[in-house]
Amino acid sequence: AAGLLALGVYGRGSPSFLLCRLAFDYYLARDTPEIEAQVRTGLSNVYYFTSYYLNGMLSAAEGTGSERLLRRVMRNLDAMIAAAEPFEDGGRPCRGWKPFYVTADSSVARPSLHFTFQAAVPVGRAAAVIMSRPRWRAKYGADARRYAAFADELVIQYWYRARMRERIAWIDPDHFPLWNDNASNLALVAVFLYQATGDPVCKDIGLRVGRAFQAKLAPAGNGWIWEDHTIPVGSDTDNTPGSVGNQEGVPDVSHANREAFLMLALHETGLMFGRADLERMAATFTDFVWNRSEDFPGFANYINGSDKPYRVYKEPGLNGSVYHGWVLMGGYSSRAQRVVLRTIAALARGRRNPSLERNATSYGGKVGLCGHALRNFHRLRLARAKDARRE
Repeated sequence: AAGLLALGVYGRGSPSFLLCRLAFDYYLARDTPEIEAQVRTGLSNVYYFTSYYLNGMLSAAEGTGSERLLRRVMRNLDAMIAAAEPFEDGGRPCRGWKPFYVTADSSVARPSLHFTFQAAVPVGRAAAVIMSRPRWRAKYGADARRYAAFADELVIQYWYRARMRERIAWIDPDHFPLWNDNASNLALVAVFLYQATGDPVCKDIGLRVGRAFQAKLAPAGNGWIWEDHTIPVGSDTDNTPGSVGNQEGVPDVSHANREAFLMLALHETGLMFGRADLERMAATFTDFVWNRSEDFPGFANYINGSDKPYRVYKEPGLNGSVYHGWVLMGGYSSRAQRVVLRTIAALARGRRNPSLERNATSYGGKVGLCGHALRNFHRLRLARAKDARRE
């Protein structure tokens, strides 16, 4: 009786959903001390990785409707915002996360753009998630506005307006001929802020970056590819000892998580990209990135399916981390969701290959896989209901 009750209520009548939710709860409980230690640091180069945990938790809150889980995310965000340090830029008071750096173009110590942009994504996203549900909006609307105000102050007002002068250099091919994931993270923050507040400036940022990325896309089978052999072989070493850089000339799978996430956010906010575009991105994941094994699922090092070395990830599949972007394609493809669930099952059974090891041991890997999979169940249900109404 208890099992049937758990399946019906906690598992929503789906054994797969139940097992995924139990796995998420287990991994979150296991990783909670690590998360709580990270959020107290006040360091953007730590929050860069904390974002993987928080985005997985937000997805699980969306997928399950759990207010308890939403409050856990909010407590972590509150700790991060409280840890922000004041600094001055041109006499203007600002807040940001350390470490502050002196750069070649300025003697004023400033936060890191790269780390800050990614760290701010779950802050803006939390505001959007709260404002998207009437019950949560009524109860936590003031918190959502506080999160939106902090992300706006740090990313939009300080970086975009004051430092970048409203110019997004990464989408200017004369300055950045190759796609740069700083643009993706800027757009993710902006899109979530637009969803939460309706700010037209944030809408404009999202559309500008989204259209620039759209212009890069080309069909590849049933999927997408971008920067197809335009990346110089041997570039992108990141100055790590032993790094061989990009050896295939196309985007690597791990960094391309951000573009999958961005396409989803732009679509779900109603700004651009249709369902067919998401289904095609899901096909990139299932037809090229995945190794077609359900018992020992693995993921390629590059988005065209190549397993050539990338940086210090020299084994086939070792650069195949998919838990923070690609996994969300399961909300638009039953096949992609099956791949995600088989990956979670393989990890639970203790199966190992380089890709499974990378997704299991990375910051937020298991929490992200399970949390985003729970959201995928919700998105697939919505799509089926919409299709049924059309019929």
